Amino acid sequence: MFIRHSMKFTVTSNDLLLQLQAVAKVINQKSVAAVPVLENILFELQGNILTLTAADQSNRLTCSLEVNNQAEDGAFAVRSNIVLDAIKELSDQPIEIEVDSEGGKATITYSNGHYSFLSTSADVYPEGLELNAAHTFVMPAQSLLKGLERTLYAASDDDTRPIMTGVYLDFFPDKLVTVASDGRILVRYTDSNIKCGETASFCLPARIAQLLTRGILAKEAGEVTLSFDERNASFTTSSGSLTARLLEGKFPNYNSVIPTNSVHNIIVDKDQLFFASKRVSLFSNRASSLVILDFADDSIRITGQDLDLSIAAEETISCSGQQAGTRLRIGFDFSYLQRLLQNVSSEQIQFSLNDQTRAGVITPLTCDEGIDITALIIPMKLLGE
Repeated sequence: MFIRHSMKFTVTSNDLLLQLQAVAKVINQKSVAAVPVLENILFELQGNILTLTAADQSNRLTCSLEVNNQAEDGAFAVRSNIVLDAIKELSDQPIEIEVDSEGGKATITYSNGHYSFLSTSADVYPEGLELNAAHTFVMPAQSLLKGLERTLYAASDDDTRPIMTGVYLDFFPDKLVTVASDGRILVRYTDSNIKCGETASFCLPARIAQLLTRGILAKEAGEVTLSFDERNASFTTSSGSLTARLLEGKFPNYNSVIPTNSVHNIIVDKDQLFFASKRVSLFSNRASSLVILDFADDSIRITGQDLDLSIAAEETISCSGQQAGTRLRIGFDFSYLQRLLQNVSSEQIQFSLNDQTRAGVITPLTCDEGIDITALIIPMKLLGE
């Protein structure tokens, strides 16, 4: 139970705004419609530490910041749009927030004015979920951040296959593998610097992965403690925590779809391939975004056309690694190829291919020590071939 006290503290408006914006991202209208109190942000003051909490029906996000406590500890809740919209309009300056213990009246005083509004008792705000944590891992927050960032973009947005709409974390004694796929592309990110010590796995919803990468992991230079059971996971750093519902179901065997041997292993400059394909794609059929790559004699001829509009484009770029006298013609949807190439940090990539019916594999030529990144793309069927 929360006990209502008179509260008064000062804080810099921008510092408070950044934390409010971070936690408010977890609020969604479906949950608010079902449980109206979830449109509030919970303020909890203990000493000079202010903890902000926002939640929906499945997830809960907290952030902490230092303030100057001028009265007693306590807690209250306030509608997120009221406090966010009000503080957003202020220039960066010290502000004072005071909450009356009797009527719940809250006042924000700034340099030349004040806002007044009613707060809600913290007693009515839902309590956090208790985890029956079967697994707990501690790892560098930036390592987990990179694993999520390098795979999240490949997750599906097709709600008919919920398990594919998330990022799969596969823990091994000697590594952590992070995977996402929408069925047309797949990205596997392996970090052998993380020693998990045991085998476990779960699938994190893409929305929650976004909250982590844009929130508590992005600003954490230290470690993150990750605990999870069969249904929920929690991520805790020095500045906040996130508890989230996991996706249910069995994630596909991602290793089985990645070719282990390829006939053609071609080295190409990533930017040259990307920008040439992008220009050519402007002349491709809008429905298919098909670009055709013809590999031969250390060069790639990239073509696209739209027969209905009588338009076409062609470019040739150099490459290496192609065996003399071999030829390969293969087509890709540029929208998928673009997503893969834009998320490769290496200047040069290896494009491993077999034929126009089997998946192509893109790997960066340079990676950080202990990191392995493999991206897969399914080719498009070429009519008449």
